[in-house]
Amino acid sequence: MNKNVLSNHTYFLNFHAKVLFDEYNIALKNKMWASVIILSLTIIDNVLTDERILDYIDGLDLNELKRSKDLQWLRKRRNKILHYEGPIEGFYGSSDSVKVLKLDAERAEKILNIGLRKIFN
Repeated sequence: MNKNVLSNHTYFLNFHAKVLFDEYNIALKNKMWASVIILSLTIIDNVLTDERILDYIDGLDLNELKRSKDLQWLRKRRNKILHYEGPIEGFYGSSDSVKVLKLDAERAEKILNIGLRKIFN
């Protein structure tokens, strides 16, 4: 996972998002994959609702980001974790929950990275 690229954008984050980002890094370091997924979307949502966002990104680009397939995928994954509807074995029906969550956390990190780059570059 590429912490350096994400860290380049923390300067632009508001206080709330910075606190979440610190939690995100702790979860990442400690292989808390479900927390990484949840916090990835929480950080993006926090940034997207910050009134200063239009200082960094055009409204059309912002709308495109909000409606992106990746962000929709991340929202669905986060919701499956938070709003469990059972009974099924493992996460998403997998027999290897840790592997599935790790792969999803890696994708969540990529989505977070791309989102912050699109907003702040």
